[in-house]
Amino acid sequence: MKYDKLLEQKITENIDKKYKEFYSQIVPKTEVKGVRVPILRKIAKDFSRYDDFLENVSLNSYEAINVACYYIGLKSKEIKTLNANLEFILPHINNWAVCDTFVSSLKILKTKRDDFYDTLNKCLISRNEFTVRFAIVCILTYYLGHINTTELFDKLILLQNKSYYIDMAIAWLISVAYIKCKEPTLNLLQNKRLCAKVQNLSISKICDSFRVGTEEKMLVKKLKY
Repeated sequence: MKYDKLLEQKITENIDKKYKEFYSQIVPKTEVKGVRVPILRKIAKDFSRYDDFLENVSLNSYEAINVACYYIGLKSKEIKTLNANLEFILPHINNWAVCDTFVSSLKILKTKRDDFYDTLNKCLISRNEFTVRFAIVCILTYYLGHINTTELFDKLILLQNKSYYIDMAIAWLISVAYIKCKEPTLNLLQNKRLCAKVQNLSISKICDSFRVGTEEKMLVKKLKY
């Protein structure tokens, strides 16, 4: 396609073999060429001058999908545009690393989170595990402290035990919520409304946080199954 050769050239020029060895271990079952995220972001910025990039590029590698995600973050200035771009990109996201770094690129959600919330709720009920994870990571990144935490927890409880990567995202969200919205989060843990696996994962992540004191960690550990 129109931009395939140029994108492949930019990717090939920036391969780091040692980074490939390291990164292949943390994204198993994914063919990684070994280009660092800051460089992929720079490549996306280079392509952002072209309005037709997404329509004219093949997303046939981990790096190409990342570049497309970062491109969307740069080009989606309105929620309508972002929603259209999500329909295109979400089916291509098949691992946690692409999902989570994509979320971090969506700076539009810092100012237009209310306009996007309906889209997130639709993503939460998707059959695609990484579309669901995308929504959860968006919520923990941009929405905690801005939405009703108890209602959110009710939704997350229904998503447990469907996928390892969804469960891990829920636990991550709970650990962040413990810091940002402590009272309802502590209530959730005390009442053990989460399944044993997610409850224990959440508590482990809370105890890994430098923002939680030693005595508090000891108390939270007692809530494990």
